[in-house]
Amino acid sequence: MTQQDHNPYTPPESSVEDVTVVLDKAETFIPGGQAVPAGEGVNWITEAWNLMKPKLGMWVVLGIVLFVILMIINFIPFLNILAAVIMPIFVGGIIAICEKQRMTGEVDLGLLFSGFQKNLGALLGVGAIMFGIIILAFIVMFVVGGSALLAMAMGSQAGGDPSMAMAGASGGMMFLAFLLMMVITLVGYALTWFAPALIVVHNLPLGQAVSMSLSAVKKNIIPGLLFFLVMGIIMLISALPFGLGLLITMPLFFITYYSTYRSLFIVK
Repeated sequence: MTQQDHNPYTPPESSVEDVTVVLDKAETFIPGGQAVPAGEGVNWITEAWNLMKPKLGMWVVLGIVLFVILMIINFIPFLNILAAVIMPIFVGGIIAICEKQRMTGEVDLGLLFSGFQKNLGALLGVGAIMFGIIILAFIVMFVVGGSALLAMAMGSQAGGDPSMAMAGASGGMMFLAFLLMMVITLVGYALTWFAPALIVVHNLPLGQAVSMSLSAVKKNIIPGLLFFLVMGIIMLISALPFGLGLLITMPLFFITYYSTYRSLFIVK
C-alpha cells in the first residue's frame, strides 16, 4: 500500500457546501434548512417552552437582565439608534446559552455576552443588515406616504376640502406605504432570523449564514406566519396583567430563535 492509498481510519472530510453535514452520530446539519409542515409553527413555541421550563427562574432572570440592558441602550444618545445593530450579539449569546443547556442541562447566564468575544464581526454584520433594511423601509414609507399627504394638501389649497376621490386615493397610498414597509421589514427578518444561530453554532461566515437563513424562510412561509401570529397573540395576552407575563414570554420569544433553527437545520 502506498502513501497515496486511502487510510480507512482517516475521518471523512465534510463541508457546509455538502447536501448534509453530520454533526455527530445522532444529528445531521442541513444547509439551507428543510421544509416542515405548517403545524411546526406552533411546535417551535412548544419546544422553546420545553427548554425553558426546567430552568424557568434562570430564564426569567436572563430576561430581566436583557431588558435592563436594552433600556440603558435606548437611553444613551446615538447608541439607541444602533440598538438593531447590537441586538444580534445578544441573540447569539442566547443561542449559546440554549445550546449549552441542551448539551449539559445548565443555564450559563455569562454566555449572554459571549458574542462580544466570539463571532463579533459576523454578528455585527447581521445587525447592520437589519438596521439598513429598517432604514430602507422607513424611507419607502415616507416617500410613498409623504407623496399622498402632499397630494391631499395641494388639493385642499386648490379647491378647499379635498374631494372624496382624492381622499380615498391618498388613503390607499398611505396603506400601500405601510404595506411596503412591512414587506421590506419581513425580508429583513428572513435574511437575519437564523443567521445568529448559524454563526454561533456552526461558525458560518456572514454571507453564507444570511443566504441559508433566507433559503430556510422561503421554504417555510406558512409555518413562519403561523408562528408569528400565535407568538404575537401570546405576548399580547401576557402584557395585559401589568406586563408581568412578559417576564416569561420575552425570554420565551428569544429561545424560539434556537427552537426554529433546530427544527429546520437539524435532523436527528
